[in-house]
Amino acid sequence: MKYKKIFVTVLSVLLLTLAFSGIGNAAPEDTQTVYRLEYGGLRINIVAPVEAYPGENITITVNTSSGAEPVFVKNIYIELYGLVNATQKVYLDQITHLNNYYLDSHTIQYTVTIPDNMSPGLTCGTISCEWEVDGAPQKIPSSGFVLTYVKNVALEQLQTDYNELNATFQSFVQNYTDLESTYTELETELKEEVDSTRSLMYIFVVTTAVAAVTVFVLLMRKPKRVWV
Repeated sequence: MKYKKIFVTVLSVLLLTLAFSGIGNAAPEDTQTVYRLEYGGLRINIVAPVEAYPGENITITVNTSSGAEPVFVKNIYIELYGLVNATQKVYLDQITHLNNYYLDSHTIQYTVTIPDNMSPGLTCGTISCEWEVDGAPQKIPSSGFVLTYVKNVALEQLQTDYNELNATFQSFVQNYTDLESTYTELETELKEEVDSTRSLMYIFVVTTAVAAVTVFVLLMRKPKRVWV
């Protein structure tokens, strides 16, 4: 019992430590619209993956189109960046999407690499553009948007280790429960056998005593032999 208590206590403390470390299940990968603009005859839609791993290549899709009016794009610049060591800003890409372009509809995909040393968290982007509609100049200042969330590989490994440790712990608990149940059954059977043996011994002792008394009485009542 002493070793069992020590074993359960150690495993419980370790499991609680892992459980309170903010572990969560990773969401399945998907894409989403991270930036949308409909203004002055210009439409821009940027789609990116919801999540990515460090060292992974992701695809950024940029769709640009015009409305009914003719649109001449002077420039559209897109900058994508994230953080290294949680503080240092690093550019993932600096894109000149369109430059001096008569726009009807335009879609292009950009492959962007997430650096191996990218810190977990959100990557971001900024976009700025200038264009003309029927000769009237239009402009939007640099606007920011959230791009893709970089997963925490160390945390996911900790989640895996936690799940494995938890499964092992549950297996140990189940094995201990089974052994405890078997021990209880054996203890009950042994007690019943001891009680049965004790009862038989009592019966044997009583029977032997009665037989001894009977023999003694019979011997005492045996008629004496008469000599002539």
